[in-house]
Amino acid sequence: MPQVFKPGAFPVDEYLGSDRKAAMRFNRRIRLFPREAAGLTLVELALAMAGMALVATTMVSVFVGATRVEQVQAADDAAQEAVRDARSRLAKDVREARRFTAAGPASFSVWIDYEWDAVMPAAEVVTWSVNSSGALVRTVGSSAGRVEAWGLSGAESRFSYDSTLPAQITRAFVHLVVGVAGPGDGARTLDFEVALRNVP
Repeated sequence: MPQVFKPGAFPVDEYLGSDRKAAMRFNRRIRLFPREAAGLTLVELALAMAGMALVATTMVSVFVGATRVEQVQAADDAAQEAVRDARSRLAKDVREARRFTAAGPASFSVWIDYEWDAVMPAAEVVTWSVNSSGALVRTVGSSAGRVEAWGLSGAESRFSYDSTLPAQITRAFVHLVVGVAGPGDGARTLDFEVALRNVP
């Protein structure tokens, strides 16, 4: 005759015995996903993002630094090319001049007698100067000066002569210091001599 149990008095532990307890222990050990495939924690994700940000910042810094060096080098090359062109123009003016009309360490003026009439109007007086901004300027008469070169050191660039009297000067010695790349990169100097050719 089958055993009858009252409602609420079903002896689960006695009915299942050790099988139920073993099943519960087995279920606790088995997971739907293994721990290794559960994904990243917030801490791991934050660390990964911080590492990526550090790498990206380093790469940007290197790129910006390389770009800046390239720009400075290009500006330096352009300044030196302009100085070389200005040297040719300055030497031509002095060679064609009849005499110096003014001479100083930062500027000089020459008279170029274009008409060969021994008359010296203002339009035939050419002045070369290095201003405090480091620009080499050519001025004709009373007109506005034209910048022939830039990136010079106004304090270190200078003109010197073979005489202290402008009317007796036949040679000028030009010392130009180019340093647009900054004091840490060293200055470049350009020294040359120019002489009057059309001396009456």
